[in-house]
Amino acid sequence: MLRRFSHFLARIEDGIAALNLAIVFLLVTYEMMARSLFGTSLPWAEEFSRVLLITLVYFSAIGLTRTDGHIRIEFVVGMFGERAQMLLVRMSDLLCLAFSLAATWLGVIFVQESIRFNLSFAHSDLPFPVWVAQLIVPVGFSLISLRLALRLIDANRATSN
Repeated sequence: MLRRFSHFLARIEDGIAALNLAIVFLLVTYEMMARSLFGTSLPWAEEFSRVLLITLVYFSAIGLTRTDGHIRIEFVVGMFGERAQMLLVRMSDLLCLAFSLAATWLGVIFVQESIRFNLSFAHSDLPFPVWVAQLIVPVGFSLISLRLALRLIDANRATSN
């Protein structure tokens, strides 16, 4: 059941990342052609592309967490035996989980402050407030936290069987 949920979640994560990439590609391509051929530009295109690229980075980080593709010092980990390596990986996941949960909480505060001060994008005509774009911080880190928790649960199941 847990693996099915993880697989379902992975499809959603990957779909959002692919959709972001496609929209950024189409928007930037349109902008380049419109500027070159017609001398016109969408006033919000650059800012919106930036927001989408940031979202893409967060969803890529979620995918890397899911596949255990984040950076680690293999040389140091490889110096230990298999049991110690498993312990180091779990400790690393626990520390990353603590960091991700803290970043989720701070992201929520960040978004709340933007809502409270009614912040908007300064130099574009994006039709939404800044906090909508900033939601990627708590959402991204909460999904990274979920991925880390799922990995820890799965590791505990593997060792108990």
